[in-house]
Amino acid sequence: MPRRRKPKLLYTTGELNKLIDGLCHPLFKTNPGFMLVDGLLHGIVEQNPSVTVRKFIRHNLPKLIEQAEKDLKAKSKAP
Repeated sequence: MPRRRKPKLLYTTGELNKLIDGLCHPLFKTNPGFMLVDGLLHGIVEQNPSVTVRKFIRHNLPKLIEQAEKDLKAKSKAP
């Protein structure tokens, strides 16, 4: 019986992740919500929830916390 081949993917996982980064990272300063979109898209590509959550906590959560702190300081200074 002949072996079935996996269909060839258009992009590798690494290439997809670079595309996601290129799309989302420039938008982080515009709206921190794009960090969540970035994490979600990486999760869809990687299809490994535990790894995705660990990477999100390591890379994006500190940035979200930092941005939230800046926003709180700006609101407290506003008249």
